[in-house]
Amino acid sequence: MSLVKWIDLNIEKVIASTLLAAIVVLIFGNVFMRYVMNASLSWGEELTLWMFVWFVWLGVSYAFHTGDHVRITVLRDILSDRARLVADVVIALLVLGFLVMLTIECIKLIMLPFVASQTSVVLGLPIPILYASAPVGAALSAIRVIQHLIRTLRLIAETKA
Repeated sequence: MSLVKWIDLNIEKVIASTLLAAIVVLIFGNVFMRYVMNASLSWGEELTLWMFVWFVWLGVSYAFHTGDHVRITVLRDILSDRARLVADVVIALLVLGFLVMLTIECIKLIMLPFVASQTSVVLGLPIPILYASAPVGAALSAIRVIQHLIRTLRLIAETKA
């Protein structure tokens, strides 16, 4: 398997799993420090929050990749196979439009002077790093929706033939 294919199949899963493992270790360490050593980590809670925000946005992209988002399929299930594929294309285009707009608007927000100049209270990290999770996650999700859209369009082309 080529490196590009491996990255395509696994990147969100690997990063999200690593973040989740780090969150668990950090929370455990903070609980241990607080209740056993009577001295909590001042930076642990903020770092956990930052990692969790990135974890969620990467999880959104991974769910698009695996098709695991919650959906209501009552209307979709009564359609014929071909109409279902067409409905999938329409829905994918609507979701793609939303994700592109979300990415653009988040980038605009990050570039605002009052956001770009902020730092976090405890860690002192630039707030744009935290805010960047939204456009990165939305852009990765858009890529996954495009991949789904291409697969669906190929299925439609095959059913014509």
